[in-house]
Amino acid sequence: RSGQLDLAGIQKVVILAGAGDLEVTGSTSTSRLEARGKACASSQALLDQTRITVRRDGSTATVETNMPEDNDGHSSIDLVVTLPSNLAVEAQDSSGDARLRGLKSLSIQDSSGDLNIESIAQLAQVRDSSGDIEIEKAGDVRLEDSSGDIEVEEIHGDVEVTSDSSGEIRIEEIGGKVHIAQDSSGGIHVAKVKGSVSIDSDSSGAIDVDTIGGDFTVTDDSSGGVKHRNVTGKVSVP
Repeated sequence: RSGQLDLAGIQKVVILAGAGDLEVTGSTSTSRLEARGKACASSQALLDQTRITVRRDGSTATVETNMPEDNDGHSSIDLVVTLPSNLAVEAQDSSGDARLRGLKSLSIQDSSGDLNIESIAQLAQVRDSSGDIEIEKAGDVRLEDSSGDIEVEEIHGDVEVTSDSSGEIRIEEIGGKVHIAQDSSGGIHVAKVKGSVSIDSDSSGAIDVDTIGGDFTVTDDSSGGVKHRNVTGKVSVP
């Protein structure tokens, strides 16, 4: 199953992926979008109805996996998309692991499965329900996570975690500032940040920071303790 599209005049690509793994790669050597997938199903009838559609609407291109609804069976598509690296991508992924790399910017909503994001020139915005998240090399990062570990490293600008319900958070090598608004459980480790680090609320789990170029602020910490080393600016902790 496959589809192609000439991207002349396209500014944004939307990817709607159902069950199955997702891989999206930006390339400087292509001007077309190519989508291909391997379909699996519990019956031949379901397999025959499982497909990939590629369409354009004005300046937006959309790639969508289409799978029939069947309470007695199941189907999935492992989707691979290649496209030019100078395009913004918006993705929705329902289940399965996802890997996205080499893109201008990324906004993704992921329901379940691990998420690996690499080399995003501008903003990487992530909303994830479950599964581990790894983000490496991006302009800025903004994420919201319900469960699973978070690893963020080598970010040129700022990192903002609006909420994290459970799992460890590790953030390192950040060119701007780090802001964690709310963390319910799991340890927090932040290191090698050129700007300031601020944590508004941490319910449980240890906080450990090292080598901070700006201020370090923790507004509210219920349990777990706070350790800090090599902070250039002002330190304010409970």
